Amino acid sequence: MKQVLVKGGGVFVQDVPAPTVGPKNVLVQVRHSCVSVGTELSSVKLSGLPLYRRALKQPQHAKRALRMMADIGVQRTISLIKGRIDSGMPVGYS
Repeated sequence: MKQVLVKGGGVFVQDVPAPTVGPKNVLVQVRHSCVSVGTELSSVKLSGLPLYRRALKQPQHAKRALRMMADIGVQRTISLIKGRIDSGMPVGYS
């Protein structure tokens, strides 16, 4: 399946695995999706900033990262954050 992802200050369409369906879930085939330009444009701009600037703009995420460092350690937290940033952020409403 194709998915729109935001990373590194850009927008990309990538093939991603289809979601799995559990016993209490329903999988819906989407034919069209909507991406809100105004809402998503702020995500694109934010994704192009260095990590310290993102932390200044989103202090709630910085606080969460500090709590994670206390719980699981600095190296593991950095690894998780880098992995999430590198994989991109899905956008759209489907």
